[in-house]
Amino acid sequence: MACSRETPAPPAATTTIAPPPAAAVKTAAKSGSYDEAMLWFRSAPAFRFVLDESGVHAEGNLTRETIGRESVQFRANGEEWRATAGVKGVAWERGGKPADPPDFGNRIYQRVTLAFDPQKKEGTAQLVEPGHYRFTNSNTGEVHDVWVTADNRIQRMKIGDGFELKIEN
Repeated sequence: MACSRETPAPPAATTTIAPPPAAAVKTAAKSGSYDEAMLWFRSAPAFRFVLDESGVHAEGNLTRETIGRESVQFRANGEEWRATAGVKGVAWERGGKPADPPDFGNRIYQRVTLAFDPQKKEGTAQLVEPGHYRFTNSNTGEVHDVWVTADNRIQRMKIGDGFELKIEN
């Protein structure tokens, strides 16, 4: 049987589909990174905060010369407080005069100056929706909710029903 001369198949047709107009393109909401937000919290030079914990409502400011050299000024229970970290530890003032810290003072100072990032039952903070992370503290069982801005700053933090911190810049 003789072979006939083969003819190549015609090239496949290509169709170019134009992308939709730019106005119709939908983009997913950008979610900030939990890890980057914790880094921001540890090193931010300043922010305003509102904190509620164990019946104490405090509103104030944190300023940070460097990590470990923070100053926290806040109003709680009708009094003005200032705590400043220095070579000899944290020095407290009430109404502009040296004073012993209030019972809740050291807790507030630590909550806004230290980026407490506990071991997580889930392994890592879980993204619930864009900008909202949740995890369970593997030691205490408390549920932590952390809201992160698209530019990696903590906006709000809630631990169970007993603690809430809101941060403004």
